[in-house]
Amino acid sequence: MSNPLRPIFKRAVRLFLAGALALLPLVVTIIVVVWVAGILLDFLGPKTVIGGFIRRLGVPFADGPGAAYAIGTLFVLGLVFGVGILVEMGARGFIQPLLGKLFKHIPVLGPLYGTAEQVVDMLQPQEQGDLKKMKAVFVRFGGESGCGFLALLVSSEPRRINNQDYLIVIVPTAPVPVGGGLLFVPATAVEDAQLSVDALMSIYVSMGVSAGQFLPTGAGPGR
Repeated sequence: MSNPLRPIFKRAVRLFLAGALALLPLVVTIIVVVWVAGILLDFLGPKTVIGGFIRRLGVPFADGPGAAYAIGTLFVLGLVFGVGILVEMGARGFIQPLLGKLFKHIPVLGPLYGTAEQVVDMLQPQEQGDLKKMKAVFVRFGGESGCGFLALLVSSEPRRINNQDYLIVIVPTAPVPVGGGLLFVPATAVEDAQLSVDALMSIYVSMGVSAGQFLPTGAGPGR
């Protein structure tokens, strides 16, 4: 005897899954925002060294520590926006060389500042930014029957190691491609993926779901 409630249950499950899948992009976005906010709090929270400095900026204008931290945060944000206005007005060529001269000759801070400057340059929105110069590539291991992965080619200029040419590629992590691995791979194993950098990032963020938008369908087993 069939259960009269089974069609209702299946309908409810189907509706729930449809709603969950529709809201999944929003949920993933919130998770990423919360994750980034957690990292910022670990470095800039009221109980950190930097947070204490921010709180001291607001002490002359507030009574409690919470209000002092809030006012100090507003002060820092105003400073950042002020520097942004100066940069938009053309002061980048003055500010960055000045900071470079101040920090690059300090034994410990110099190399760290130089590396941080290169990383930030990759994120610049201008077309000449280093990230725009990167290229989506497909790296193959084990010949035609081996595995492969999509990566970002840092530079098309190979590096010579142990009498063999290697290319430097970055393999992003999924689904949050803000990290990843830096690999030296044989130059012969690297192929042009015929993809834009944005398409590559979309594939990683979607954990491969969006690959059908950018890669053609192949003939799978049994076709």
